[in-house]
Amino acid sequence: MEPLVSLVLLLVTAKLLGEFVERAGFSSLVGEIAAGGLLGPALLGIVTMDDTISTFADIGLIVLLFTSGLQLNMQSFRRSASTGLSVALWGVIVPLLAGTATGLLAGLGHVESLVIGITLSITSIGVSLRSLIDLRQLKSDIGLAIVSAAVIDDVIGIVLLGSLSALALGGGQVAGLAIALLLAALFIGLLLTVGRRAIVWAFNLSREAHTHEMSYSVALVLGLLTAVLSNVAGLHYAIGAFLAGLILGDTVRSDRTLYDSLFDLAFGFFVTIFFASIGLLFPSDISRLSVTLFIVLFFLAMITKTAGGLAGALPALKNYKKSLLVGIGLCPRGEVALVVVKVSLTAGLLSAALFSTLTLVIIATVLVTPFILTWGFSAMSPGQEPPPQPR
Repeated sequence: MEPLVSLVLLLVTAKLLGEFVERAGFSSLVGEIAAGGLLGPALLGIVTMDDTISTFADIGLIVLLFTSGLQLNMQSFRRSASTGLSVALWGVIVPLLAGTATGLLAGLGHVESLVIGITLSITSIGVSLRSLIDLRQLKSDIGLAIVSAAVIDDVIGIVLLGSLSALALGGGQVAGLAIALLLAALFIGLLLTVGRRAIVWAFNLSREAHTHEMSYSVALVLGLLTAVLSNVAGLHYAIGAFLAGLILGDTVRSDRTLYDSLFDLAFGFFVTIFFASIGLLFPSDISRLSVTLFIVLFFLAMITKTAGGLAGALPALKNYKKSLLVGIGLCPRGEVALVVVKVSLTAGLLSAALFSTLTLVIIATVLVTPFILTWGFSAMSPGQEPPPQPR
């Protein structure tokens, strides 16, 4: 099928199913992922992941994180950073140790067990943010704790991925990993100091242009450029895009027309393609899938991440239900976890059967978490439930 036809079919189906799911009271991302599963190799086999869809999906993740950052401001994010660090550390350590131990108990090798642990420890920042946006809870204390933890979690995930690559390529790569960590820290430091002033200056300059859409174009270019530089520095695109949005948040929000236009572009097209592309990853052949191991790892992924997030958030939020929701909000695994299993398979660290099992576990956490999170917010007592936040 022609790439453009595949793209249009995927977009239309995702929007229709997303609308259906949202009318049922849940996040539309579930319907968008289901559209990919329906049209993809797992069922109808009409649409497959190709370079075109992959590129649009990458842009979708970038603009999702960029627009998420636009909704927040640096001061509120900074206030939640210490809570986020605690939540992220507990949310990584618990599933990492539990996943590795489970692999060993299942009779797998040390390396395969470590891959399981790493895969279960990395939260999908994109899915967590989209769920909070759909529920209008991004700016709540629960939402800020989840966002800050997910950003730090993503950085830790990149470190774990680098460690895994070093393991695959040999001990000589340890020095390279240390350099990569230093480069990543340097990038974040420069972006939040010199880069922050440069980004705001460039955007303010664009507002003086005679062409009315110049500020719109410059905002997108700054988001995409920062994402690319983040990737060059060894981090995920998502980190740079989110920080760029965070830097521009107060400035862009002052122009409501621009702010709404960026959201319409993001969620009307690119973000939908990103989530639909996740559905395309459903394995077409599950004959080699270990059902027992899948069930064990799925529940382990949900329980350990929730427990870790709860333990990390409780000292700061001092509320069990809120802290529990923070843990639930960190449950979806996604883009970085998928990279981990792909790299491991390519490097020969993972069997094809375990690769399929872990891929299905990742997608299952993405599908299930929005339902639980929606139920969790609605189940809170009126005095505890955070009020819906405006976009």
